[in-house]
Amino acid sequence: MNKIEPYFDDDGNLIIPFECSDHTHKYWKQEGKSMAELLTDLGADKETWAKYTHEKYPEETDEQSS
Repeated sequence: MNKIEPYFDDDGNLIIPFECSDHTHKYWKQEGKSMAELLTDLGADKETWAKYTHEKYPEETDEQSS
């Protein structure tokens, strides 16, 4: 695993290393992705998703739009 890219640790905590030079991974920066985009990119499960955002989990959004 590349420890300079965002990842989830064994407890499900989102880790964005200080050494991560790609500011798109830093949701708090102007050029950063939204938390939802970041969680989607990282493949967050439903439980982890709920821990970090109030937005609907992607599969729920897909079901509602069908």
